[in-house]
Amino acid sequence: MIQFGRIRGTVLAAVSLTVLLFVLSSCAGSPKQKAAPAGATTSSAVSNAPGGDVSGDESSGSSEDMLRAPAPPASKPAAPSATPKPEAAKSAASGVRAAAADEASPEFMLSEEAASGSASRGAPAAPSQSGLKAGYSDDNDQFNYFVKFLDQYKAVPHYELAIDERIAVKVVDSLGRAVANAAVSVSVGGKAAAKGETYSDGLFYLYPLELGAPQANSYSLEARIKGISASVEISRTGPRSLSLVLGAPRVVPSPLPVDVLFVLDTTGSMGEEIERLRSTIEIISANITALKPKPSLRFGMVLYKDRDDVYDTKVVPFTGDLDAFQKALDEVSADGGGDEPEDLQSALRDAVNKMDWNSDGLRMGFIVTDASSHLDYGQEYTYAASAREAKAKAIKLFSIGAGGLPLEGEYPLRQIAQYTQGKYIFLTYGEKGESSGGAEGSVSHHTGSNFATDKLEAIVIKFVREEIARQSDKPIEADEAYSDAQKIDTETREDTLSKLFAQALKDLSDYSSLRLGPGSKLAIMPLTAAQGSGEGTPAQAEYFGSQLSLAASKSKLFTIVERGDLQKVLGELELQLSGLADEDNAAKAGKLLGADFLVTGTVFRGSERYELFLKLLRVETAEVLAATKARVDLKLGL
Repeated sequence: MIQFGRIRGTVLAAVSLTVLLFVLSSCAGSPKQKAAPAGATTSSAVSNAPGGDVSGDESSGSSEDMLRAPAPPASKPAAPSATPKPEAAKSAASGVRAAAADEASPEFMLSEEAASGSASRGAPAAPSQSGLKAGYSDDNDQFNYFVKFLDQYKAVPHYELAIDERIAVKVVDSLGRAVANAAVSVSVGGKAAAKGETYSDGLFYLYPLELGAPQANSYSLEARIKGISASVEISRTGPRSLSLVLGAPRVVPSPLPVDVLFVLDTTGSMGEEIERLRSTIEIISANITALKPKPSLRFGMVLYKDRDDVYDTKVVPFTGDLDAFQKALDEVSADGGGDEPEDLQSALRDAVNKMDWNSDGLRMGFIVTDASSHLDYGQEYTYAASAREAKAKAIKLFSIGAGGLPLEGEYPLRQIAQYTQGKYIFLTYGEKGESSGGAEGSVSHHTGSNFATDKLEAIVIKFVREEIARQSDKPIEADEAYSDAQKIDTETREDTLSKLFAQALKDLSDYSSLRLGPGSKLAIMPLTAAQGSGEGTPAQAEYFGSQLSLAASKSKLFTIVERGDLQKVLGELELQLSGLADEDNAAKAGKLLGADFLVTGTVFRGSERYELFLKLLRVETAEVLAATKARVDLKLGL
């Protein structure tokens, strides 16, 4: 049996939060049930796609140099046709990472309502149990997966955010801690090309195709904060991730300003989401204000409907007065709409430009909608322009797609979240089966590091908590993704391992920080046994390595390079097999083998299972592009 999950940090606060949420939800009763799509088999939004040309507002000030001339989106085509397989459907919305049991199946599958492009917002079909829940996809973490998703559904109407190439620069202080709000400027040939600020993790993503000089091969990047600066030269053919060290300890404001904005679709079908926020805003506030470093928390809202409704947009300014915010939230009602698309682009314009965001703290927005956005109004300030300006101001936008959201709605939401380093969150309504974790078996669907079912308020608290914790000297323990293989009677050892390693290869591909494809030349290097891991582990490593190579030979993710001359190559490099655990040595061997990428790994033996740590290396730079972990029942070994 293979399961995909995360190793959870043992944090007392998380336990307390779970208990408190359970008590409150039990006392409050069940939330209103959401109208389910007609004929839908699952309420999670399923699918994804990229964009047309970017439009920008030339008067937008701070992001003027980052915007390109406006262009209308492509005319709205029918959604791509695809039929999900009942046992192996892969949801692009949830980032589902099922074992690749059927290599011939399409890379992405659509749910029935998304495939037809006709997700209904009409009469409800009662879910099997009540309870608003949420799952999420981190499209920056699974970068290569997201790029492939954009290609797969590029016919969907959208505006362009050209993120195919990405170079990550992390700004840290003299002690190696992330520096937030550092001003970053990028130049090409001495001319300004981009500017922005770092997020809470110190990261600034550079997208060469977004700079207006796609032919350039080198860039100069400078980061500056409070009079301290540092710079780095970036090569387009160099590493995908770099560190830039500022020569002084960071200074975190006390209390730490934290702005949380809700961008709410308030049309008629959004009653449950609004009610849920209304009933849980106190617990959201209580949990955030109890964190360290101590935050100075403000809430705000941008409400939106559509043209010809009671209002198009309505701005509720940031306030640190929870009672005042609750009063404003109590006045929000769900009504109007009815024509499916709503005016999200106007709401994003107001969210980025009409809110009094803090300048030295953390800035987060949560977009909540179950409808696609009007892209046919000819607006000069598009959602792509909003995303660019939000990135320049280090405003992180999390987008939340409620049940019934069609592909045309999900695609832009995922673009916005990925570009601003947020996450795409999708809501379910208590349904069982695929939308709540899948059935137990040798392969579990909708599980793993990309999918976690929980109450919406818990998801909001989780992400805000992660942002604040990065400003602490004792950050919270990060979840670690892994795949878990257990022996079951109905499956042979080789079949289970085949699924496990097919999944591991897919993980490495999905989470690569560099775009990969079927033409990428990959060599599978022999796995090495960790020192002191016990007698028999070297033989076990050889066995697992053979199973990994076999799975790779069946995969269509890469072009596999034979390693028949490996011993000769090792001789030329004067290396033993154990030397391949070092990235530089492995990259030298890979170059002689004619590979572009390598998979290397180490095997540990524990009391109950083997643990395999696998890495995807880029031969040209010897950098690690992705890593994954597999836990294997001892019964599946030799």
